[in-house]
Amino acid sequence: MKLLSTSFDNVYLIEEPSFEDKRGFFMETWNELGYSNKKLLSDIPSLMAIQNDNSLFSTLFVQDNLSISKKHVFRGLHYQTGSFGQAKLVRVVKGSVIDFIVDLRENSKTYGKFEFFELNDVNKLSLFIPSYFAHGFLSLEDDTIFTYKCGNYYDKKSEGSVNYADSVLRHVQNNKDTILDIIRVYIPYESEDDIIISEKDKSAPKFLHRKT
Repeated sequence: MKLLSTSFDNVYLIEEPSFEDKRGFFMETWNELGYSNKKLLSDIPSLMAIQNDNSLFSTLFVQDNLSISKKHVFRGLHYQTGSFGQAKLVRVVKGSVIDFIVDLRENSKTYGKFEFFELNDVNKLSLFIPSYFAHGFLSLEDDTIFTYKCGNYYDKKSEGSVNYADSVLRHVQNNKDTILDIIRVYIPYESEDDIIISEKDKSAPKFLHRKT
């Protein structure tokens, strides 16, 4: 297993070894001892990130979720508040998604910034997302199967959301692109109606008016 750091501390892309032959392939998708081993980091962003209690290495996963999505479905951006903050370890079993995360930390230099990652059944990458990020994804194929391990149980009273179309949210690297700009690269749509999204997510509050 190889852990790769990203633009955000404590957010990791994860490469798992895959063993393939004429029958298909086999891979180990979860090993509690392996995922708690800090020595597996291939590039360490900072000692502070490793020591943070809200990291991959100290997360106890207690709930597994699975969704199946049609092409052009967007789910998110979701998070949970307070003591029900929910770290996630996400992967695509079948199909392909563009995965989005947004930094919710008000004291962070990257507050309100987002990053995105392509996860699919070809690259077989997983992504670890700490609880202080909002999370969502865009499905690029029909019948995409998306799974995630959660570091806390679902709590309806603690759930929050951010409107994915809010132009306040900007890409962490260039500070110019919005989430809609990124979506347009993968889905050349004529209007937002071409994106399949629930009424609940469509009416989610803008970033600065979200639940805190």
